[in-house]
Amino acid sequence: MSAKRIVIKAGKPAVFDPSPLTVQVNDSAFWYNGDKIAHWPAPDAAHPKAWLDYQIAPDSESTQISFDPGAPYTLNYICVLHPNDEKGQIKVIAKKGAFGSKTKKGPFGRKTKKGPFGRKTKKSPFGKKTKKGAFGRTTR
Repeated sequence: MSAKRIVIKAGKPAVFDPSPLTVQVNDSAFWYNGDKIAHWPAPDAAHPKAWLDYQIAPDSESTQISFDPGAPYTLNYICVLHPNDEKGQIKVIAKKGAFGSKTKKGPFGRKTKKGPFGRKTKKSPFGKKTKKGAFGRTTR
């Protein structure tokens, strides 16, 4: 899991950088407003509070949003305050396993073995049969 930063760069219009942003399932993203005016990223103008409760003030950052879909998808978004000019995109891809590769059966990519250090476990400590009493004697 990692947090990805999207910078809102000043301009006419301002731009979201990077766009598209590629994230993996369970990653999160946040926006940093590098412009001198406020911006408000959202999936569409009809739902401005879908991700963030407030606009992002100049020289500040938003809270994080996370991505946990059932399948990979592409998410298009806009700035609610400038919907015709400022658009961005986030691509969510699936992870294949820990560290981005297929997971293997045992630790360090090997099959797990039955006992510690790859040996079969024995019935008692030190490989001997246990005796009935304390210190190997029969109890009375």
